[in-house]
Amino acid sequence: MKAGTRAVLDLLRLRGADGLTPAEARHAVGTDRLAARVWELRRLHGYDIEQVRERTPMGASVARYYLRQPTRGVQEALFGG
Repeated sequence: MKAGTRAVLDLLRLRGADGLTPAEARHAVGTDRLAARVWELRRLHGYDIEQVRERTPMGASVARYYLRQPTRGVQEALFGG
């Protein structure tokens, strides 16, 4: 797993029910590509991550991601593990 992807996973675990927005990820771990990291966690590593759209105080629409139950990863399914 890439270091940036691992950092996002750790942050999602840490934040729990508060979830994680792109701005929070940028500030905490320096990633400008939270959606790409979430895609990797979902598709390559089997994590169940929920996305909820919300409005900022200024009216912009942003995604907030929540880590749910991890599922069996693609690599585990293909290669055992």
